Amino acid sequence: MSYLDCQYTPFRRVLASCHDLPEEAWRRLDSDPELVVRRAAARRPNTPPEVLEGLVRAHGDVLHIRPLLVDHPNFPRDVLRTFVDEPSSNVRYLALEDPELPLPYLQQLAAATQPFLRRGVARHPNVTDVLLERLLGDPDPQVADDAAANSVLRPPQMYRILTAAGL
Repeated sequence: MSYLDCQYTPFRRVLASCHDLPEEAWRRLDSDPELVVRRAAARRPNTPPEVLEGLVRAHGDVLHIRPLLVDHPNFPRDVLRTFVDEPSSNVRYLALEDPELPLPYLQQLAAATQPFLRRGVARHPNVTDVLLERLLGDPDPQVADDAAANSVLRPPQMYRILTAAGL
C-alpha cells in the first residue's frame, strides 16, 4: 500500500494490477494522474461501470491489449452507440464493438475521413449490401479489401469483383 504514494509510475501500475486492494486504494488508483495506472486499475474484476465508461470515453481503448476495456463484464455495453458522436475518432471507433450498431450510425462512420473508421465499418457484421458496395469502391485500398473480405458479402458481388480482377 505504500506504493500508492510512490512518485514512480511503474510501481503504482504494478500495484494497480493486484486484485485484493481495499476500496480506498482503488479510488486513488482510478484517479491517478497517469493514464497507464488508471487503465491497469480498470482491468480488475469488480471495476465499476462508470469508471470503465469514463476512462474509455475520455481516452479510448488500447486495441492491441486484449481484452479491451469495452469487453470487461462490467462495461455498460448499451453506451457503445453513444460513442459515434464523440470528438475523438479513437473513441468513435469503439462504437463498432456493438455488433448490432444501427445503419444510420454505420453510415455516419463510413463517411469519416479517417480510413480506419471506414475499415471498421467494412468489417462490421451489420453492414448492408448498399453500404458494403460503397465501401468496395473506397479510394483507400485497405477499406475496399476489408469490404471484400466481409462474410456478409453476397456471392454475386464476389463474382463481380473476381470478374473485374480478371480471375
